[in-house]
Amino acid sequence: MVENDYIKIPSKDVDIPVEKNQDPPKYGYGVRHVQCILIFMSYSIGYLARAHMGVTIVAMTNRADSLNTQINDTGPLNNTRDINESSGFVAIENHESSIYRTYDWPKSTQEMVLTSFFVGYSIMTFLSAMICQRYGGKLPLQISLFVNGAVSIVSPWVVAWGGWKALCVCRILQGASQGGLLPGMHTLLANWIPLSERASLGSYVYTGSGFGTVVGFQLSGVLAYSRLQWPSTFWIVGVICLIGFAVLTIFGAATPADHKRISEAEKNFIMGNNSEGTHTKPNIPWKLILSSKAVLSTFLTHIGSATCYVFLFIQVPTYMYAILKVNIKESGVLASLPYISFIVCCCIFGYLSDFLTNRKIIQVKNVRKIANSIGSVIPALCLTLVCFTTNVSLAVVCFVTALGAHSGSHAGWVVSYIDLSPNYSGVLMGIGNGLANGCVLLLPVLVSNIVTDVTNQTQWRLTMFIMATSTVLSNIVYVIFVSADVKPWNDYENTKELGDVALETKKNGLKTKA
Repeated sequence: MVENDYIKIPSKDVDIPVEKNQDPPKYGYGVRHVQCILIFMSYSIGYLARAHMGVTIVAMTNRADSLNTQINDTGPLNNTRDINESSGFVAIENHESSIYRTYDWPKSTQEMVLTSFFVGYSIMTFLSAMICQRYGGKLPLQISLFVNGAVSIVSPWVVAWGGWKALCVCRILQGASQGGLLPGMHTLLANWIPLSERASLGSYVYTGSGFGTVVGFQLSGVLAYSRLQWPSTFWIVGVICLIGFAVLTIFGAATPADHKRISEAEKNFIMGNNSEGTHTKPNIPWKLILSSKAVLSTFLTHIGSATCYVFLFIQVPTYMYAILKVNIKESGVLASLPYISFIVCCCIFGYLSDFLTNRKIIQVKNVRKIANSIGSVIPALCLTLVCFTTNVSLAVVCFVTALGAHSGSHAGWVVSYIDLSPNYSGVLMGIGNGLANGCVLLLPVLVSNIVTDVTNQTQWRLTMFIMATSTVLSNIVYVIFVSADVKPWNDYENTKELGDVALETKKNGLKTKA
């Protein structure tokens, strides 16, 4: 897509009469499904690159007062290995000149390393939304995969040279490049998915976060035992990112109009068989976006949901190791189980959402409310329960239930951005994601100040109470103000010709007269 090309996303489906209790017309499998697979692949790899650090950092550190890890180093003279079964991995040539050595980083430093990714992520997400609006959604995904791959490969040497500060720089760069991941995905989904398949295909694509996390946890846990130890995780992840970049570059397309082999029939099915196209580069109606109660409530629940998710995402491996006494390899396996639940439940929620709305059983707005409430309230209850037990099985059940239920939000606020404005869905996601990750940056401050001793369950309990409360309160606001109607400013094309007053008084479904 060239810079000045812009294809407006239709706000209505194929204009064919449909009886109340019948499914809308279907096209069948086609190019759009291939594109969804590519988006899923990109999203999975992006989460793989960010997720592995939660387990990898456990293998990188050997500080007893932070994770109760004891690595017995026999020194560089005899160059032998000493295994401590309670620590969960083998130390290889653990001396200062080796990239395989472990590091004596306190909990506060580990929190900075884990959260540095989100520093770059939150900074770039706003700018990335603008890039998506101008150049389409494919370019941000390409940038994300390439930068993450290159940086990941060199990270072991960088940390050996510059310590934790250098590793933070690497993670900031990776986070910055992933700032365009969600806005780019949302832009591509709005272009490629017809309204009748929005929740189902969108949910399938969003299982990439769970899939990438599972692979990341498993991969880093297993590679911690390999001869190349934790550095091999960075190398393998880097290679996977670069392969994903090549596949997306060759087979991906920003819009149906950019795809050379899509049929006219499928293109018309996706675009709604209408002529709502323009080759102008639209202005973004910032004032109208930021004054919309439905948009602001979606931003708020995005913040609450994302903060709770990232807390689980980053802290679960440490919690399982420090409180539940699970070693590194088992921690990676058990920490992956909730995300398997997430993948399965996400598909179920997406299918049920489209089934209920396409059959006119429940209104779209009410489906969004129900799905989002399930994705907020149940995880909050599970967080409250898990902090009162040291039983591994019970804790894992709570985490599995929490992440499975959390997937409901992907048929809730996640899809709401496309509901409210297909044309500006990437911008809305960029703004919401930037705000959410700005709040995520406060997590290390919260965790490191409350959880001063990671073996103290009472301290973890207070932190989990805060997470649970924030996600429930944000959902309440969303339920009150959510809307599933396309906003009038979705058709906003020229701020010089269309005044704010005319747009604000325009009724849904009617086009503004220039």
